[in-house]
Amino acid sequence: MLSTYAIRLVILWVPVPASRLGREPECSCFHYEEQLLEKMVPIINQRISETIRKKEIKTNEVKGVIGSLYTRWGRSTCPTGSVYLFDGFVAGVYYDYPGGGVNYLCLPKDPIWADGNRTARFPGSIHGNEYQTSNSYANIWNHLSDHEAPCAVCQANGPTMMIPARKVCYDGWRLEYHGYLMTIYCSHEGSKEYLCVDAEATAAQGSSPRNENGALFYFVKPACGSLKCPPYDENKILVCVIVPFMGLQISRTT
Repeated sequence: MLSTYAIRLVILWVPVPASRLGREPECSCFHYEEQLLEKMVPIINQRISETIRKKEIKTNEVKGVIGSLYTRWGRSTCPTGSVYLFDGFVAGVYYDYPGGGVNYLCLPKDPIWADGNRTARFPGSIHGNEYQTSNSYANIWNHLSDHEAPCAVCQANGPTMMIPARKVCYDGWRLEYHGYLMTIYCSHEGSKEYLCVDAEATAAQGSSPRNENGALFYFVKPACGSLKCPPYDENKILVCVIVPFMGLQISRTT
């Protein structure tokens, strides 16, 4: 008759079936969690796959719709292929003020004011804009001199950028519009950004040729020295183009 010790030894060496290898014994405190995890993993994977599919569908729905906004300076309409959002008047800080904003803005024609009679004692100011293109300053656009400039905010099919000193696109690029580089006069105190004003610029609605100044537009010429001439020429005004560049693949030879 086998001793109790021998019986225990035999039970200890009974082989475990292959189907049970790597699994928790049913009596284990982790057995329930193991079974629960086995059921949840396929569900989690299914949910992840469904979420990815939904995001892909949503992305495909908005492809070709999402783009960037840009301002078309000097015109109240948008180029063919862009979406018109609104048009208005070019504005900025007065040309010889040492303080204030440094950018031009496109102010809409239909402002909406804050509720109540809200005001400020020491405000900044914003003024209209005028072309400075008389025959004393330039040999083009003399008919626009002292007129206010319009603007339009447009949506392109992709991100846009302004390329100065070009009137046509590089190969593979699509043109939004081309024009002339303009900013404030170099000796005025109020610094301003460089803008690309449409080559077919017009006067703003209701504009008159009264010389009321404001945030002014002057053409820009290169200053030779640290800027190399050639290729630049200090006797010529600079042009510019506005182009979208989403998805461009431009090869460059080194």
